[in-house]
Amino acid sequence: MRHFADYALAFLARAGDGALPDVSRPVVAQFLAHGFAGAIRAWLADASVSKQDLVAAGVACAPAWWAGAAER
Repeated sequence: MRHFADYALAFLARAGDGALPDVSRPVVAQFLAHGFAGAIRAWLADASVSKQDLVAAGVACAPAWWAGAAER
């Protein structure tokens, strides 16, 4: 879990201040980390879920500002 939270914090730091609403970045990082970990757990638990399904679900669940931040 820590890996995902650290990655999210680093990503948010690179994205700059305009990428995220004025909220606690550590809280957002933990929220995203738990979501990513839960999605991976669901993917691993169900052989009928493909890697493409996992990626598509992650993209669908990502907040709109995440994509904008990734483009910076």
